[in-house]
Amino acid sequence: MAGEVIDISRALGPDTPVWPGDPPVAVEPVARVERGDVAAVSRLTLSTHAGTHVDPPAHFVPGGATVDILPLDVLVGPAVVVDVSGRGPIDAARLAASGFDEGGGDGRPPTRLLLRTGAADEDPTAEGALTEDGARWLVERGVRLVGADTLSIEPASDRYPVHRILLGAGVVIVEGLDLFGVASGCYQLACLPLRVAGGDGAPARAVLITE
Repeated sequence: MAGEVIDISRALGPDTPVWPGDPPVAVEPVARVERGDVAAVSRLTLSTHAGTHVDPPAHFVPGGATVDILPLDVLVGPAVVVDVSGRGPIDAARLAASGFDEGGGDGRPPTRLLLRTGAADEDPTAEGALTEDGARWLVERGVRLVGADTLSIEPASDRYPVHRILLGAGVVIVEGLDLFGVASGCYQLACLPLRVAGGDGAPARAVLITE
C-alpha cells in the first residue's frame, strides 16, 4: 500500500523567488476560453534554474552530463531528509553529527540526501550553506544526489566550489525544495526535471512518499 505523497516542489509564477540576476518567472496569457478562444494557452518564460530545479554536471562542468541524459535511477529512490537548521555552515562535522550515515536503514549510507536548512529564500551566506569539506565528505560516502531548501546549495561567489566538487563527481544537485514541515527521516523520492535537450538545468516536480 502506497504511503502519503508529500509535494516538496515550489509553485512557478511571478512571485517565485529567483537567484539574483536570473530572469523572473512570467506566465503570459495567449488564448483564453473566456475571451472566445477555443482553448486556454499561456506562454511560460523562466530560467532553467527557476523554482525547484535540478542541476546536472553540465551546469558547471564543461562536457558534463546535461539534464536530459541524467540516469533516472539517481532521481527516483530512497532518500533521507536531515534537519540542519540553525546558524552556521553545513560542514563535514555537522553532517556526521546529523546521523546521516545511519539514515539508509540497511546499514549503508543513503545515496540521496535532502537538507532542511530553514533558510528558505535566503542567499545562504550564514545558514544553509554546504561547505567544501562537507561536499567532499558526501562524495566520499557515495552520495549521488543532494538537495536543499535554499535557492542555491552555496552562497554566490566567483568560483562556486561546492557545485564544482559535487557536479565534478557526478552528484546531482536539487535546489529550491519546499521542506517546510517535512519531518526528518527516510522516504521515497521522485524528482523528475523537464527533459530539456542539452539543458544545463531544468525545473522539476519533486515529491516524497512516506514508507
